[in-house]
Amino acid sequence: MMKSVIQSTLAIIVLSACSAGLSLKDSSSLVQVNSPAGNFLGEGEENFYVFKGIPYAQPPVGALRWKAPKNLSAIDEVIDATKFKSECIQPGTEGLIPNRNVSVGSEDCLYLNIYIPKNQTDLDKNQFPVMFWIHGGSNIWGSGDFYDFSKLATTQQVIVVTINYRLGLFGWFSSEHLRNTATGLDKSSNFGQLDLIKGLEWVQENISAFGGDKNNVTIFGESAGGHNVLTLLASPLSDGLFHKAISQSGYVSSYTQNFAEEESELSSKKIFAEDTKFLVNDEEVADYLRSLSSEEVYQKYVNKAEEHIYPITPITIKDGIVVPKSGVYKGLENIDENLVVVAGTNKDEMNYWYVRSDYFYNSTGGVVLRLQRSEENLKSWIKFRSDIWRFKGAEEPLRRMAKSNANLYSYRFDWDEQSDSSFAGNYQLFVGAAHGLEIPFLTGDFDLGPITFYVKPFLFPDASEEGRLALSDLMMTYWANIAKYGNPNEFVRGPKWEKFTAENNQHLILDNPLANLVEMRTMPVDPDNLLSQIEADSALEINERCLIGWIAARDFHEDKRPQPPFNYCNNFSNADLYNLRNLTEGRD
Repeated sequence: MMKSVIQSTLAIIVLSACSAGLSLKDSSSLVQVNSPAGNFLGEGEENFYVFKGIPYAQPPVGALRWKAPKNLSAIDEVIDATKFKSECIQPGTEGLIPNRNVSVGSEDCLYLNIYIPKNQTDLDKNQFPVMFWIHGGSNIWGSGDFYDFSKLATTQQVIVVTINYRLGLFGWFSSEHLRNTATGLDKSSNFGQLDLIKGLEWVQENISAFGGDKNNVTIFGESAGGHNVLTLLASPLSDGLFHKAISQSGYVSSYTQNFAEEESELSSKKIFAEDTKFLVNDEEVADYLRSLSSEEVYQKYVNKAEEHIYPITPITIKDGIVVPKSGVYKGLENIDENLVVVAGTNKDEMNYWYVRSDYFYNSTGGVVLRLQRSEENLKSWIKFRSDIWRFKGAEEPLRRMAKSNANLYSYRFDWDEQSDSSFAGNYQLFVGAAHGLEIPFLTGDFDLGPITFYVKPFLFPDASEEGRLALSDLMMTYWANIAKYGNPNEFVRGPKWEKFTAENNQHLILDNPLANLVEMRTMPVDPDNLLSQIEADSALEINERCLIGWIAARDFHEDKRPQPPFNYCNNFSNADLYNLRNLTEGRD
């Protein structure tokens, strides 16, 4: 129970053709905006307006499955935008426990939400900077509906847009049969990222009616959302759609079309091999694939995934349309010199996965975990895996961008002021600055649902409140300053955030400002040195060194898949290492 509660808590952290105008109805509780896309009825709260479930493209169903999102025609009647719409198809849960064998959501899921600070009643007279949030979840699960950015919007005077986009096999799928029967953008394999681009196009066309400045748009996202931010930066299709970008714990990876279709453990040919083996041409196969129900598609993916030792997440494909054939890294070397970009990671990225693992912990009931390996062993795992993540998610992407752009910033989120007691266990050690923990600091919402009743006193103890809120205010200000001014240091009471260069490799440590822990620091990740440290670390068992070294060797490249780097690793098969990875990361 304990592990499921913590796991779920952390997952929650981590999961004008018409003239624009405003009319108030029902004692100012409802607000109507007329935009080129249609007339939308939203809600007026005390300090903000919110519009929920706005469609930004046609539902990608039937003949539109695995095609680029298509424009919607303007709708004459007023559209109710007071309720969230469906999330995209994704693994469901049993109680609070993720269960990929069942699905929730719908293919009809291309909707966005808008949070607007109250200012003038004529919304179109405002010119708020726009922040466009891309949720995480391994591009398998998640929803823009989950994140309440009303506090960021109201305190910082920005508009925040959150978006749903196709996930899993529906969002990333490469099939030669589909490509051979497609034209234009439909030949892409990166449908989820095409959805994000369509959402940004919708913002360009409509956000002025909601009081937003279409010429000042910032994209920001966490985990897979950060990966998608970096991918959009590298994509030729995103030119002019945004002006600043913030990647939080993102990563760079993209693979060849051939790998996606032929070599991947979950290639399109393998998933549907039995179903299509008697079909004679591309049209028949494409028609068959689109004739399946969404649940049939989902279950075929799950059934194939169950055959493999290690679960495979959707892969971004070098399709030459969304992603250059040369890959994301190469695309980042040629970004617009005027863009302002932030990329950062968390100090203890992998703790979200380790806390779910019987390899490291056993549960004693309630909210208590007991470490069953040495503390030194766990700390080595945390350090090395977080350094690898930092290299792939921040330092190397920024170094690539530095070849054409000088408006770069980096950070590391270090806040870990959690409980350490005989009753609660050492939360500071086994949670710390885990993956996704920075999100509540940006939303200002530390009440993350009913399950935090169990862990909030330990995750966010009262003793940390003053420093925690100070850091939250500082981070919201830095992020909003990027959006407003392209400079995080405007009107901020905090250390100056220096720019990142390939030479200085500086990043801002985000920690308790009241303890003077916010500071610039230079600690570059050197791949060769890191591998040497892993190989020599006596706190790790030999098979553990091989696994971490193998992960490092793979993640130091964009799409290459090298073998374990140390000679003694010949004693372990790939299956051995995959199984160990599953054990350590708490994978079912």
